Amino acid sequence: MPVHFSTLLIEPPGVDSEVLKVMLAPEKFRVESAENGIQAWNLIQESDPPDLVVMDVDLPQKGSIRVGGIQLLQLINQKQGWREVPKIILTSTPDSDMLKKIPTDSIEAVIVKPYDPMRFMNEVYDSLSRQLERHISEVNQQHIQLASMLHELNELTDKRVKKSLQYKKLKQFSAFLELHFHLEEQFMSQHHFSMLVEHSKNHLLMLETVNKIFNDVISDRHTLTSEDLEQIKQGIFGDVNDDKDYIDYLQNIRLELMA
Repeated sequence: MPVHFSTLLIEPPGVDSEVLKVMLAPEKFRVESAENGIQAWNLIQESDPPDLVVMDVDLPQKGSIRVGGIQLLQLINQKQGWREVPKIILTSTPDSDMLKKIPTDSIEAVIVKPYDPMRFMNEVYDSLSRQLERHISEVNQQHIQLASMLHELNELTDKRVKKSLQYKKLKQFSAFLELHFHLEEQFMSQHHFSMLVEHSKNHLLMLETVNKIFNDVISDRHTLTSEDLEQIKQGIFGDVNDDKDYIDYLQNIRLELMA
């Protein structure tokens, strides 16, 4: 089975670190590791967000620039794309004051050492499963939003409607469509979807179609018509059918994860 899940492990070197790497088996996980806060932050600055962060908050603070575990969590939550990454926190000193300082955003579990390995892996699987479900839900919600925006545009095809309003709504639609395609392609790439190249080509053709209509309306060469929207609709809902294959693929990953 190909590696599907990328994991950032932030853990001081030692037995715990080696055991965690063994549990996050390479058949299912691609693990990058950092031994302290500053090393982790440097790695984060250069990397795309992973599927999961596993982090010991009792990090050693060495060197002239010191980044502790709580501070690192705060920095991660301020970095675009990383705030939403699910995080599993490990600690050997679970005092109440320390626990209160842990940012709650996207923290899936706080596990106290020594811990039950089975419980740890269950938390990993549950966190990734919930992340997949959130992504599937977000893709579906964006499809609904696209359909709603197309309906709004269809109501603007009346010749009496000002072109400035058509322009505004088309601009919003084009921006949202690009955002939607980027979200899909990022996840497809991350999870080794075999039809990524074909999917990306379809996305590019669809964006070119929408932007041509958009530019023609801006330049006053064209008035938005129902035929334009039907062309866009066919392209998008054809892509939605392709997305069903992608969502089925993600559901299968979820089942394989639990196997």
